[in-house]
Amino acid sequence: MWVGHWQYGMGPGHGWWIVMVIFMILFWSVIVLGVLMSLRHFRGSVHHDHAMMHGPGPFSESAAVATLKLRFAKGEIDEDEFTRRLALLEQRPTP
Repeated sequence: MWVGHWQYGMGPGHGWWIVMVIFMILFWSVIVLGVLMSLRHFRGSVHHDHAMMHGPGPFSESAAVATLKLRFAKGEIDEDEFTRRLALLEQRPTP
């Protein structure tokens, strides 16, 4: 009667369980990191959309200044126009 070759120690040896545990840990680490990175990406885009709808936060520049810088970078306005408009935007209204 033939007995399977894994039954009486004729298999790959006793050390393979260590390799399988390491690969299992690596596999689940990749899965968990992928989920966390996906959540971070989507959560970040939601916060970005929220900031775009409700205005800038306390430490970010206004959308008008950002648009002005973009127009200057594209060459749509010259340096004099940029500095004049930037000065107007940075004026604080008097209470």
